[in-house]
Amino acid sequence: MRIRFNRAGYAVAAGVAVTAMLGMGAASAAGASVAKVHPNATTACGAACSDASFQVPGPADILAAHSGLNIRNNVVRLVQGSDASFNAKEDFTRVDVGTVFPLYCTATGQAQTGSIFTNNQCHLMFIAGLNLATTFQYAFNPNNGGPEDMCLGAWNNNAPASGWKVRLEPCGVAPDTVIISTPKLPGGNTSTGVWWINGGSDNYSNPLVATNPGNAPSQVTWTTIDLNGKHAADTQEVHTAPGPF
Repeated sequence: MRIRFNRAGYAVAAGVAVTAMLGMGAASAAGASVAKVHPNATTACGAACSDASFQVPGPADILAAHSGLNIRNNVVRLVQGSDASFNAKEDFTRVDVGTVFPLYCTATGQAQTGSIFTNNQCHLMFIAGLNLATTFQYAFNPNNGGPEDMCLGAWNNNAPASGWKVRLEPCGVAPDTVIISTPKLPGGNTSTGVWWINGGSDNYSNPLVATNPGNAPSQVTWTTIDLNGKHAADTQEVHTAPGPF
């Protein structure tokens, strides 16, 4: 199945309701279209930020925005972690926005009014048992100075065999910036971490999840879940910890 993100269409469908739904720290859809570049780092983000790593290659390597630029379509990579003041490119904040139900979907598996998810997506998430799964956006937040208007997402990437590149995209505009976090899916379980499911998937039993090639520095992608029996691949199990690294 080839999935294509159409952010423009989602933005029109969502309208101003997105602003109200994602007001807890994420940027509004209205302001997210303006690309901003934050100044170079001068202070550490500290515990206000979150460090994201994978079970393999391990906690020493965390997500970072390429060149520390808070701009649309900027690639997010896995790099060696550091708590140095000049590494604000590794500063991300987990913006918690609630569970699939009731934030985005109703108790019967339909889209809430103004939801950035479709009725079909809500239905499929319920079938996959994700109705009470945690959802959040992972916003770039250099030095805890914001503007937190760019989040992990995927912008109109045709699906190569290696998956879609994880990129910074405007928060709160389309489902691909919503991360669904779960240790359990119909096909199996993680061991100690969780899967980060990309909200823009349209098959949530066999979804696109954050994946790395097992080393760093490297490109992180949204790639179809890889199960070994009923166990998660180590390169797809995500761990988070309070920053700084």
